[in-house]
Amino acid sequence: MKKIVSFSLALLLATLQLAAQNISGKIQDSTNNAVPGLRIYLAGTQKHAITNTDGSFTIRDVKPGSYKLIATGIGYTTIEKEVVLNNDNITLNFQIDNAKVGLGEVVVTAGRNKETIGTVPSSITVITAKQLQEQSAITTDINQLLGLNVPGLTLGTNTATKKGETLRGRSMLIMIDGIPQSTPLRNGDKDMRSIDVSVIERVEVIKGATAIYGNGADGGIINFITKKAASDKKISGTTDVSTAGSLTSAANSMGGRVSQTLTGTLHKFDYVVSGTYEQTGVYKDAKGEVIAPFQSLAQNENINAFAKVGYNINDNNRIEVMYNYYRTMQNSTYINSGGKFGESPIIGVLGTLPGAKQGTPYNHNAYLTYTNKHIFRNTSLDVNIYYQDFYTVFEYSDFYQGGGNSAITSRKKGIRANFNTLLNISPNLNGDITYGVDVLNDVTEQPLVDGRRFVPKMDMKNYAPYAQLKAYIFKDFLLKAGVRYENVSLDIPDFTTIKFGNYAGGVNVKGGNLPYDALTYNAGLRYTRFDYFNPFISFSQSFSLYDLGRTLRLAKDVPGGASVNGSIQTDAIITNNYEAGFNSNIGKFNASGAYFISTSNLGSSLVDINGVATPERAPERIKGFEFTAGYQFLPNLTVNASYSHVEGKKETATGKVYLPGSRITPDKATVNVNYSPVREKLDLGVYYIYSGTRQRFSPNAKGDWDLGTGPVSSFNLVNLYTAFHFNKATTLRLGVDNLLNADYYPVLAQSRVVTDSYIKGAGARFNLGLNYRF
Repeated sequence: MKKIVSFSLALLLATLQLAAQNISGKIQDSTNNAVPGLRIYLAGTQKHAITNTDGSFTIRDVKPGSYKLIATGIGYTTIEKEVVLNNDNITLNFQIDNAKVGLGEVVVTAGRNKETIGTVPSSITVITAKQLQEQSAITTDINQLLGLNVPGLTLGTNTATKKGETLRGRSMLIMIDGIPQSTPLRNGDKDMRSIDVSVIERVEVIKGATAIYGNGADGGIINFITKKAASDKKISGTTDVSTAGSLTSAANSMGGRVSQTLTGTLHKFDYVVSGTYEQTGVYKDAKGEVIAPFQSLAQNENINAFAKVGYNINDNNRIEVMYNYYRTMQNSTYINSGGKFGESPIIGVLGTLPGAKQGTPYNHNAYLTYTNKHIFRNTSLDVNIYYQDFYTVFEYSDFYQGGGNSAITSRKKGIRANFNTLLNISPNLNGDITYGVDVLNDVTEQPLVDGRRFVPKMDMKNYAPYAQLKAYIFKDFLLKAGVRYENVSLDIPDFTTIKFGNYAGGVNVKGGNLPYDALTYNAGLRYTRFDYFNPFISFSQSFSLYDLGRTLRLAKDVPGGASVNGSIQTDAIITNNYEAGFNSNIGKFNASGAYFISTSNLGSSLVDINGVATPERAPERIKGFEFTAGYQFLPNLTVNASYSHVEGKKETATGKVYLPGSRITPDKATVNVNYSPVREKLDLGVYYIYSGTRQRFSPNAKGDWDLGTGPVSSFNLVNLYTAFHFNKATTLRLGVDNLLNADYYPVLAQSRVVTDSYIKGAGARFNLGLNYRF
């Protein structure tokens, strides 16, 4: 009997083994990195699996036979493999390529997870390392580089600030590797120039209201992603030396720049270190006149020091630290002279500027990041601790009683804990959920350099849990939906306002605590089946305490006394963004487009009240569209073009009126032609920019233009890039900004209707540099 039982058990086990085997394996991308979150299934069966954080998968209990194994996932091409299963388990290790939908660029900030543009249901622009390398040979002004490359973003103002620059008509949040640089509690418009272009690997721009990184992203996010370490050498580097100057009048216009970067990998360590020093000369307009030094890029000393070190504890755990120091100070030997809006520009004449030097004495950024690819089942963890210390000084002005320079100080400390869990619900419903919490402390104030308190200290503490679901539905539909809860506590001390402009000041304001809480939502759907038409629809919201400092400094004396908890309008802004768009990729042709509507019950425009720019809290509605297209005519010839249109109105007591030119700028078109007539030796690039007209307003009853209502005329600019490669290591580059020497006023100079902004743009300028790589 025992022999019969033993024989029966052996036969049963053999039958089970014959009837059910396992298919396992590991999947990597083209750079040999593990690919988590891929769906692996057998066609015609209910058998499926999801790759783990190390790229591994196992499909269990599969009967012998022939199958088609399919691997698919967001941002990757679909792979189909024929599999024959006999009596043994099978192990399959293979590589999967990035999808060719849209640009196929990796985007980190879109959902705090690696994604590709063609699989995100919103509008995103990525400025690549190649674009930055080429166009920084024309100009190193990051404001101008972004304006030329991002549809919907206002062209740069040719100044050290981004005043008047908006993204789709609203303010944007500027970040370095996710560290906020903007000061939304008191906007000084100095956040764009917070890092040197030499250490930026790419720029990611998310358009439309978003709350994913918290306060201040009504128009979107601009995130500067810093360079990563080279993994193929222990040490390699780049040395870049250049000189720049005016082509209309060379005298006193020459400047110089030197930059050195070292990078490499040593065992488990990798590193990037970089240093840049730049001294600019005098800027001149198309007629050779010296441009006014007011907030100018001229005669600036710019210093950037950067270091990033990573340590791979093991295959799943990594620690990385980063530090960036940026300084830009103006040492002008010129002062403003003359000028009248609409008649003649302010120019620069030799002299000594009064007061303190203008510029940013320091901007410190640092982070410590810990990454665990597999903290528990199908879940990864990123913890980021960051710090920013920013100080900037504005130009001297008689606007303040007795004159003076104002300054903004801002210190931010934050921590982000970000989990990502892969979901394996069914063969037709898979994806992941990203969730966690952001904690931020932002302390911002605006004193005068002599110690007077122009804007009191604002101490904001923000606690924000969030969750974001991403799911593939029936293989071809991508759904994203998320929620974020903003819990803000803002402490303001007692303060007394000071006199400036026509504001009398002297108002004693009782401080207090301002609590805010808000739920913001987002949802989007993209259809990803076809490369030639990849459409999406989306809705998203943002939360913003817009420029609260500007409101506080204008406190009015009221019966019972002024108080931040009673007499001052401090409500937050919730902005809604509705959007529909597409990406297309047909052979050598690619295109993208989007139509959007942005609404808010409380606006953020400025109106002139008794000579003081004052926030107007009026409902707003902005709409517009963007379109980009590119075609590769030859292996060495590509053409890209873009067009964007934005328009907006606000509701007032007298009806709906157009938003001012400081918010809404004219239509913008760009055309870029890149050609290599001698491959691997010579590169040419021509960049054309068109800024259109916007004349929505008429003079007031006194015959004057109100703030921001000036008529804007069109202008055309052409830039040139050339590079000669002596060999793979050495390149000589020549760039010309404003090649045709256009004589023009930037958009803000025309629209703002303030004489101190009525300054011409720079005339033709050259930039000659030598680049050596080893």
